[in-house]
Amino acid sequence: MTDKKLLKKQNLPITEIAFDEKYQRSFGLLAFVANRFILNHMRRITVDLDMDLETVLIWGTLAHMNRLPYLEMNANPMDALNELGMKVNDHVEPLRLSDLVQILGLPRETVRRKLENLQALGKVQRLEDGRWVHLSHMVGELERQFTRESVINLLQTAESLRNILSQVDLVQKNTK
Repeated sequence: MTDKKLLKKQNLPITEIAFDEKYQRSFGLLAFVANRFILNHMRRITVDLDMDLETVLIWGTLAHMNRLPYLEMNANPMDALNELGMKVNDHVEPLRLSDLVQILGLPRETVRRKLENLQALGKVQRLEDGRWVHLSHMVGELERQFTRESVINLLQTAESLRNILSQVDLVQKNTK
């Protein structure tokens, strides 16, 4: 999806040219706000979920790929999932270790070891044919609360970014 289509789809009242100019003019502030959210989110993962970032990356990627392996990044997930995040037929696509390694770009041994750790925690399962599945019934109150707080933080960050872009003055003032 092009940037212009993405801006239109998100109902941003801003043209692509104006966005690029406003982005360039307020880059430092936009980067600060966006990176503050990302860094806080990574910190919360390690503290609140008590997992390292690679493990969560593997766990989350497996869960997403099990549910909708071919869903494009900016596609509307509600076109394929119900409000509970489940496919109508609830079919899960198990993944091979080699698929996860290719998707993630991490060393095979790292992915294998972390999958085994996740299996010991009861969060994933290795099937008889060697493929892996995320155990959605093991998503508990901790993960639900974490996600709730993440959504609130993300919405607040998006609002901050929109406010910054809407307040950028594109008219260069003479400072003689």
